[in-house]
Amino acid sequence: MKYLILIIATEALVELWKKAAPLQGIREWLIARTPFLHSRRLDTHLLECPYCMSVWIGTLVLIIYVLFNNSIYLFGALVVHRVSNYVHLVVSYLRDLQLNLRAGRAR
Repeated sequence: MKYLILIIATEALVELWKKAAPLQGIREWLIARTPFLHSRRLDTHLLECPYCMSVWIGTLVLIIYVLFNNSIYLFGALVVHRVSNYVHLVVSYLRDLQLNLRAGRAR
C-alpha cells in the first residue's frame, strides 16, 4: 500500500509539473537555462518529457520517503488530489449516462 501511495504521488507531481499553470513560468525558465538537457535526437528537453521527469521525480519521492523515516503522510495531499480526480471522472461519466437515459438517447 505504501508503494502505491508513492506511485500515485509521483504521477501527481509529474502531472502538476506538466500542466499546472503556476509552474509553467518556472518550467520555461529552467528549460531556457539548461540547453545541455535538450535531446537533438528526440527534439525535446528533459523537463518537457513526462517519462523522463517521472524517473527523477520518482527518485526524489523515494529519497524523501526514506529520509523522513518512511512517513507516507508527506504525500497524502497529492494522493487525495489524484484519486479525487479519478473519482470525479467516474462520477461525470455516470452522470452523463444518466442524462442520456433521461433524454432518451442511446449509446
